[in-house]
This record gives sequence, structure tokens and C-alpha cells, in this order.
Amino acid sequence: MNERIAKPQDHAATPRARAPDESYTQPQDAPGQPMTGRETEHFAGPGGRSHDPLTRPGRLLVTVFVTMFGTMLAAGALGFTTLSGQLLDMQEQIGNLQNQTSAQFLDMQEQIGALQKETSTQLLDMQRQIGGLRAEMHEEIGELSERMTRIETLLETHLVPASDARDPAGS
Repeated sequence: MNERIAKPQDHAATPRARAPDESYTQPQDAPGQPMTGRETEHFAGPGGRSHDPLTRPGRLLVTVFVTMFGTMLAAGALGFTTLSGQLLDMQEQIGNLQNQTSAQFLDMQEQIGALQKETSTQLLDMQRQIGGLRAEMHEEIGELSERMTRIETLLETHLVPASDARDPAGS
């Protein structure tokens, strides 16, 4: 099962290194350079060009940049989700504060209304009391006026001699 199936090849095999420090590759081949020679025939597409125009370090850079871009995109999405969640929490808190403020405002309005009623009731009572005092004062002033008139009359009739008294007929 693990046997190798050998296919007949038209080209000569790559020479093996004879000494331990001798390279297996051709001297014109350099690491990181596109393949040249017979090896490219196996990997080349139509026209003799390789399908991959990037070298290995180029592919590594592209992979790094794609990974960085994906990471930045994921971080941005996470940041956006976090910010939107925080904004929703703030909106809820503001709504709760508005409800509390409205309830307190209504309570204050009710208290002010009750105070206005109480004040107007007290004012009406005071006005009634003042009216009653005025009526009493007018009554007492009238009584005093009558008493004074009687005292004057009494003085004129009893204490003043008859010659100095005024004539009731007006003479």
C-alpha cells in the first residue's frame, strides 16, 4: 500500500549531492527565486509561467497583512458592539432619570396645589374675620356716637344755666 509507483520520466533526474556540503539544487537556483529550467514544466500553466507570481516571502507578507486586516476588522466590530451596548445602557438610564424626574415634578405640583388651596382657604377666613371686625367696629363707633350725643344733651340740659342754653327753636 505504501509502495511507490514509478512513472517513466522523459527528463533526467536531479543529480544527487556527492559531498555532504554540496547542494542538491542547481547553482543558478537561489532561495526565494522563481523556479527555472525543467522543474517549471511540472508547475507552469499555459505559456510556461507559474500560477503563483508571488515568492514565499511575498506570500508570507500577504498572509500577515490579511491577518492584520481581519484582526482589525474583528476588533472594530467588537468595539462597535461594545459602544452600541453602552449607548443603549445610557439611553435606559436617561429614560429612568426622566421618569423619576417627571414623577417628582408631578408630586411637587400636587403639593403646590394643596398649599394653594390651604392658603386660599386661610385667606378667605382672614377676610371674613376682618369683615367681622369692621362690622363690630362700625357698630361700636355708632354706639359711641350715640353716647356722646346723649352726654352732650345731658350736659346742656342739666349743667348749663338756662340763660346760656341754646334755644331749641333756633333764636
